[in-house]
Amino acid sequence: MNPKISVILNTYNGSSRGYLSSAIESVLAQSYQNFELLIVDDGSTDNTKKRCSFYLENDRIRYIYQENSGLAAARNTGIRASSGEFLCFLDDDDVWKPEKLQKQLEFIQNRLSGVNNWGLIFTWLELIDEQGEVISYRGHHQEGRLYRSLLFGNTVDAPSSVLIRREVFDNVGLFDESFENCQDWDMWLRISKEYMIFPVKEYLVQHREHRNRISFDNEKIFRYENAVIEKALATAPADISPRAVYASCHMNRSICYFAADEFQQFRKMFLKGVKLSLKPVRVEHILLFVLSLFGRPSVHLSRRIKRYLQKQIILRSHVSLRLF
Repeated sequence: MNPKISVILNTYNGSSRGYLSSAIESVLAQSYQNFELLIVDDGSTDNTKKRCSFYLENDRIRYIYQENSGLAAARNTGIRASSGEFLCFLDDDDVWKPEKLQKQLEFIQNRLSGVNNWGLIFTWLELIDEQGEVISYRGHHQEGRLYRSLLFGNTVDAPSSVLIRREVFDNVGLFDESFENCQDWDMWLRISKEYMIFPVKEYLVQHREHRNRISFDNEKIFRYENAVIEKALATAPADISPRAVYASCHMNRSICYFAADEFQQFRKMFLKGVKLSLKPVRVEHILLFVLSLFGRPSVHLSRRIKRYLQKQIILRSHVSLRLF
């Protein structure tokens, strides 16, 4: 396989935030080199254009400036300007592993050669902090027809991990520009109604988790999550329980409050979800609820233990793969 891949890197004041060059260079360092890189600048007011200009001698890279219109509009601009058979997205603070594109193409060739109705594949994530240190890992195993499971949460995770067939956008349309947040979840839902989705079960993308998120951000994202659900439920099968879907949204957002050490908000959101439906409540939610009562030192200790165990499991699994 040697298809052309269009990589759409969206940025807004990426230069001043300090991660843009790392994102660009992670694309250039790919082991698979038949790509075009479209850098879509969504109205930056810093020296992002100047920083991007250092890379424009490479004829595979194009810089596109647009007036500030939002993330969905920036991605749509990139889609319209692209020419590849497959499309990928990269946020300006995320980083790809060098084998990301190659591994996804190998997955298509080895696993999906006889599958005609697939539309999207995604990879697992390493979550990194502002300094680039790995702080956690994230990966989902579900594959195939994921529409129903995606209604209960965005298991595709970061847009930086996906690879999508071009024809998908011709069929389901572009990103919904009325959503300031969660436009990716809305897109995955629309894709999953028509196509199968598969994970590449390797940690090929580093997704940056900013620790300075405040509760206002969570409140804003929660509003858009509810808007996505409202849109999706309008055409969802009748046997899907809206109360259970909204309850799951509460549970998922409560975990984000927990991650931000907003324990009171976490418990408030958790209990609202419980009142809506017990269906999406998992053991993890109950354990976090109990842990939140013990305060920040206990929570931070549990996080350190979890990260250590995750790293040990992943290291051991890599050893096993090499042995067998």
